[in-house]
Amino acid sequence: MSSTTPQLDPLDDPVDEHVDGRTARAVRTRGSLVDATIALVEAGDLRPTAPRIAEQAGVSVRSVFQHFDDLESLFSAVGSRVVEQILPLVTPIDGSAPLAERTRHLVVQRCQINEAITPINRAAILYAPTSATITRQFNDGHQFASDHVTEVFASELARAGARRTALHDSLVTALSWSTWNLLRTFENRTVDEATVAVSGMVDLVLAGSRVDPS
Repeated sequence: MSSTTPQLDPLDDPVDEHVDGRTARAVRTRGSLVDATIALVEAGDLRPTAPRIAEQAGVSVRSVFQHFDDLESLFSAVGSRVVEQILPLVTPIDGSAPLAERTRHLVVQRCQINEAITPINRAAILYAPTSATITRQFNDGHQFASDHVTEVFASELARAGARRTALHDSLVTALSWSTWNLLRTFENRTVDEATVAVSGMVDLVLAGSRVDPS
C-alpha cells in the first residue's frame, strides 16, 4: 500500500458514525415512548395501549415493540423515569435541627412527592397484582420512605423505647402516598389542605409518643 494512501482514524469511521447515530435515535425513541406513557397516564389514561402510546410519541406502533419486549420492560423504564423526575424534590434534612423544623421539612417534602407520583401510582396499582416489576418498585418506594423517617426522626425513635416500632410505623403511615391519596381523592382536600392534615397527623403521633413536636 502506498504511503500516501489516506488512513481513516477508527473514531472517524463512517460505519461507526452510522451506528452511533442509529443508537442515538433509538435512545431518543425509547425516551419518547416512556415520556408518552407518562403523559397519557397523567392525562387520565391509566391503561394506555401501544397504539395510543405510539401516537402520543409520534412514532409507529411497531416502534413500541421494537424498543420494549413486553410490558414489564416498559414499566421498568417508566418507573426509572419517574424516580428521575422526583429526585430533585428529595432535599437533605439536617438531623440535628429542632424537631419542629425537621417535621415541617419532611412533611412538605413528602407531600410534594406524593402529589407528583399520584397519577403514575394510580395506574401502577391496576397492574401491580400481575407485575413483578411494579411490585418491586412499590416495595423500593416504601423502603425509601421508611428509611427516610428513620433517618429524620432518629433521636425521637431512639428515645421512644418500647414504642419505637409503633412510632415509626405511625409516622410512615401518616406520610405515605396511601394516606395522601385518601385525603386528596376521598376527602376531596386541596394540596394545601391535605398538607395541613398530614402535618397535624405527624404532630399528633409525635405528641402521643410523648415526643413534643413543638
